[in-house]
Amino acid sequence: MKPAPTTAMDLPRLVMRRAVWVALAAWLCVLVLGLNRAGHDMKQEAAAADTLARLGRLLTLASHEPDDARVLAEMRQLLQAAPLRHLTLQVRGDRAALLIGPDPDAALTPPLSWLLQWHRAWVPAPDAVPVRWSVPRDGGRAWIVELTPSYESERIEALENLAQLLLLAAAGSVALLLAMGWNVRRAFRPMRGLLQAIGRMRGGDVAAMRRLPAMPIAELQSIGAALGELGVALEAAEQQRRALSRQVLTLQEEERQRIARDLHDEFGQRLTALRANAAWLVRQVASDPKAAQVVLEMSTQCARLQAEIRALLERLQPAVLDAASPATLLRLQRLLEQLVQAWNATPAAGVRFTLELCAVDAHGTPAPWPDAAQADAAALPPALVLALYRISQEALTNVARHAHARSASLRLTLSQRADEPVLQWQVSDDGAGLGSLQVALQRGNGLAGIRQRVWAFGGDLACQDAARGLRLSASFAIPRAQGALA
Repeated sequence: MKPAPTTAMDLPRLVMRRAVWVALAAWLCVLVLGLNRAGHDMKQEAAAADTLARLGRLLTLASHEPDDARVLAEMRQLLQAAPLRHLTLQVRGDRAALLIGPDPDAALTPPLSWLLQWHRAWVPAPDAVPVRWSVPRDGGRAWIVELTPSYESERIEALENLAQLLLLAAAGSVALLLAMGWNVRRAFRPMRGLLQAIGRMRGGDVAAMRRLPAMPIAELQSIGAALGELGVALEAAEQQRRALSRQVLTLQEEERQRIARDLHDEFGQRLTALRANAAWLVRQVASDPKAAQVVLEMSTQCARLQAEIRALLERLQPAVLDAASPATLLRLQRLLEQLVQAWNATPAAGVRFTLELCAVDAHGTPAPWPDAAQADAAALPPALVLALYRISQEALTNVARHAHARSASLRLTLSQRADEPVLQWQVSDDGAGLGSLQVALQRGNGLAGIRQRVWAFGGDLACQDAARGLRLSASFAIPRAQGALA
């Protein structure tokens, strides 16, 4: 076998292409926010530089302005409008009285305050060297002006920028993960149909693989096509197995018919001759009461044996395929009635058997069972009639032999559906139950044969075991071509 040609994978390309678009969108957001931040910082730096220049000019002209309050008010107004950045200004008057000083820093909240403390311990600030000069005032007075580099304000601003970047990175990462998760779910969404089809196939619906929709991705389409081919092959194999099973069942029925013919032709003929001889002996030994009693008992035993053989012949060879008894719904009804009557006529069974015939229409509403004329016109597959008779026969035999039940019911329900009618078969009893189905199948009590016949005709045997009783059920689809079951 030649190896399959290597083809490019569409799914990774699709996922990565969408991932690239998501990453580009995230970088675009970072770029826009970064540019906005840079513009904001630029405006603050320019405003602080303008404030510093105006303060210098104001202090230079202050020597010609006798009103201290006016000069100080203008300085405070400048500082309030646009504070200095990374510098602290102090103006002291007589006796070192503080006229203008730095505003107290706003208290930081966690986790920024924790980051600030950690950074202070990691990178201590150097000692700041202030720049001082005096500004002469009237009356021989002077102001001492002091500008000091503010390492802490620079540290706080840097940490705030870092925190913003970290927050932006976290938000971008979360957005990227969410987008990637959505992207992956969207890319793998068609796989849900594949998994559901596989689950239905595991449940026995092999035709589910043929109902797969077209996949939008080459890899999934290849998998779907392979699963479709597998489903077709499995369906064909199952049909072949069902056909083979029906052939085996047909061979079993033929063997039963051969045995029945041999019993009827050979054993039955010899029993009839034996009974005739016994009757002749009764007449010959009429004068000897003891001998007559023995011969009469022999004749009675022959009659009982012949009756049992007739009953066995009826079980071995039901008249389903006879030309005089065509395979119809009425024939199936009569066979099941005879089967139930035969068991009710057997006192040793100790079980009261009943037959229930039900019907429902296409809407699930109970309907009357077809009358004799309708049932006689409703043709059924002969093999299906025989299979229903056999599984009913085996199920009732199991109830009589193993269930220890007081009553049992055989129910046949005709359901009219849109596509094709369905015969629902059910046998339930109030006996001891089944226990483990697998153990029961291995015990050889007929369940394996029932399940084989049900499966051979396209059904599944359902077994519901309760604390008191057992219910077996199966459904059989009836092709429309079979007759008037519509």
